[in-house]
Amino acid sequence: MKEKNTSLKTGIFFISVSIYDRVIGMENNVLQKVVFEESYTLNGLSLDDANRKIREDLPDYRDLSISVSEDTGDLMIRFYTEAEDQRHFNRVLKLFKNKFKDFIMTPPNTSLEKVFFDIMAEKKYHVSTAESCTGGMLCARIINVSGVSSIIEEAFITYSENAKLKVLGVRADTLKKNGVISVQTAEEMAKGLKRLSECDLGIAITGIAGPAGGTDSVPVGTVCFGFSFHDTVRTFKEWFSGDRQAIRQKAVSFALIQSILLLKNEGKS
Repeated sequence: MKEKNTSLKTGIFFISVSIYDRVIGMENNVLQKVVFEESYTLNGLSLDDANRKIREDLPDYRDLSISVSEDTGDLMIRFYTEAEDQRHFNRVLKLFKNKFKDFIMTPPNTSLEKVFFDIMAEKKYHVSTAESCTGGMLCARIINVSGVSSIIEEAFITYSENAKLKVLGVRADTLKKNGVISVQTAEEMAKGLKRLSECDLGIAITGIAGPAGGTDSVPVGTVCFGFSFHDTVRTFKEWFSGDRQAIRQKAVSFALIQSILLLKNEGKS
């Protein structure tokens, strides 16, 4: 039977039915490709250290792609294969979980904010945030998760010194003596959150993301954190590399990780 060469008109393109069918078939084959993929968030390693550890501890990963990145601020490791036999993929993952067990922060394909939300919701805790250099990015990540209204109280962007004084009650003497980017200021910001809102966990961030404004004593990338949890406050002073966006993203990732560790270690000596 002679093939009917009917044409389909799409915009300015004319494609015969027989060619069109073959194109759609190829697309379906691509869509039906077998793919196995898992990703995890790591903590306690630099990007270089993670890549070195992969070379040393996961030497045989044929037919498998392993990539590490911190493009979103989180240190992420991704395992990917299109091999139909999943056994080697599973063997490498088992070895990874054993060798990297002290650095894995999340279950497979789960974000830090989802882990944070699950722990907070299970404990029926509430969180409030006060952000300076991150400008609301921490709160934005927390509310990525559906149902977050059950755990979040309030969020403040206290960017200026005056806002820290007026809204959070940071003392003028603290700012004058220690500077706006200091653990002392972060501590008072976190304490102010406890006074302002009925939160179990208050997270405060103050830092300098650049590219200008750094000094020898407080270089660009310096970020201080305060975590008020029940009746205690923990503070951290960190330095993050990268451009303005990268520094802010890494600061948010650090805040989520430290919050998760604080929650998981609650009650432990």
